[in-house]
Parts: sequence; structure tokens; C-alpha cells
Amino acid sequence: MDIRLIHYFMSVYEERSFVKAAERMHVVPSALSMQIRNLEEELGTSVFDRTKKGVEATVAGRRFYELCQPIARTLAFAKQEMRDLVQGNSVSGSLRVGMPSATSFGILGDLLQEFTSLYPNVDLTVVEAFSRYVTEQVQSGFLDVALGALPVDHSGLACRPAYRDHFVLISGRPINGPQFSPIDLSAMKELKLVVPSERHLMGATLLDYITGGQIVASRVMKVDGFVGTIESIRRSDWGAVCQAIGVMQYLDRKDLFIYPIFKPVMHLESYFLHHPSRPLTLAARCFVEMLERRLLDVCTAWERIYCWK
Repeated sequence: MDIRLIHYFMSVYEERSFVKAAERMHVVPSALSMQIRNLEEELGTSVFDRTKKGVEATVAGRRFYELCQPIARTLAFAKQEMRDLVQGNSVSGSLRVGMPSATSFGILGDLLQEFTSLYPNVDLTVVEAFSRYVTEQVQSGFLDVALGALPVDHSGLACRPAYRDHFVLISGRPINGPQFSPIDLSAMKELKLVVPSERHLMGATLLDYITGGQIVASRVMKVDGFVGTIESIRRSDWGAVCQAIGVMQYLDRKDLFIYPIFKPVMHLESYFLHHPSRPLTLAARCFVEMLERRLLDVCTAWERIYCWK
């Protein structure tokens, strides 16, 4: 069997669309469709059902995908091992990384300064976006690695835990008393709250909490974007819920009040994501290791301030 057929099949399976898979594989949809028909003839069974809603894998197709995954991983790792062998200890090449906005705002500046100083031969691109977007960009092959939330079902991505972040309420006024006083959002009175819109995972969660009474808010304003959120509350008595990592640079400042949230209990699990058919390069592994150290520093810094249960 031609290995290209396996790659074509896996692309259609993961994208659930001949058009998107063709774009990913840099072929025209008609050619890709013909290759899948050739594969089905070789296997003696259909691997996809073509419907008006898109492409759905058959039982045989799902099983074939499971069998193809270790083959694709082995080939990809073999190619990367050979690249690393030729490259030696020289860290170079291109690297495209995806980062959530809060993480970028909290630690990216120092991280990039260290990385670019140590590895000047790496052509680095950083994309800051919502977790859902960076996940899609890893799936499409545009990003080599990303820090994001747990990917959706059938994403086909390799992931491993990176960091558990907690949430704080921030405001330009002492709406909950002294700095770093723990806060119960269900007990607040006249809380004016800035939240992301529903298209953001955290925004949808917060709005559900408000509807369910776990968060009591007298007024709600929706702002997408971490910088916009900070600016909307900096000089007002409005509050905003954000990830603790996003306010790292404000911990020693007096112009922003930060309150660790203990009720409702909220945390966000972040993962390192990459496509299993494209193993991490030496440059990507170096970046991930450096990012992990920075995330550990964040945990240590917060442990000195507040211990979440």
C-alpha cells in the first residue's frame, strides 16, 4: 500500500471534509476523492460515508484509522530523528507556536527574550489566540505546537498536561477589600462584571454561572481580548475574571486589585498540543522545556500569595 494513501485517508478522517483535507494535503479535492476510492478498492470496503452534512467514517474506516495512527507516528518520528541526526546540537529552523492571550500577557515577554538570545538561528513565529483557534491551527499544520485547552473529540492531536491555572477577580478599585483577599463571587453585591463573549470557552462558562446564581452580577459587559479586558477595569469599579497567569506582572503593583476566587471553584487545564504525524523538532522541544520552567515559576509565585484548594 502506498503510504500516501494512508496520509490522504487520515487527513479526510481528521478534517471530516474532502475540501479541507485537500487544502491540507495540497491537492485538488477531485484528486483526493479518487485516491480514497482507490484505497477503498484496495481494502475491499468503504471507509467513508458521503452525506449532505459532510464525511463520516464507517466502522471499517474508524478501525483503519486506529491501525494507521502508529504507522504515521513511526514514520514521522523516523523522519524527525534523521533531521535531528543531521542537525546535530544546532538548534535552528522555523518554529510556529500558538499561545493563549492570558499566558502571552503574563510571561511571553521574558520567555521570548530568553529563547531568542539562546537560539538566534530559530525563525520564530508566535500566534496569540483563543484555545479553540490555536487547536485548529495545530490540526491544519500551520502551528508546530500550541499551549491550549483539551482538544475537542476526534481532533487527532497529541497532547500532554502542561499547567493548571486558577482564576482571579481584578478591578481598579478595592471592591473586595485589601489586595489578594479571597473572594466568593456568589456573595458579592452590586458586582459589575466584564466577561468574554460566548464564543470564548471561559465566557460561556461564566455566563452559565451567572444564570445559575453561582456568580451574582448587577451588570455584565462583554469584552473579547485580554488587553481590552484589563483596560476596561483598570480605572473603574468594574471587575473582570481572568486567569491568574495573566496578572503576573501586576502582582507587585498598586494600581490593580487582585482577588483569588475560591467560590465558585474554577480552574483551567492547559495542554501542549501537536500533530502526531509531525513530531516536535529540536527547536520546538527547547521552546516547550523553557515554557514549562516559566509555568513552574508562576505556580511558585502564586503559592507564596494564596493556596487554592
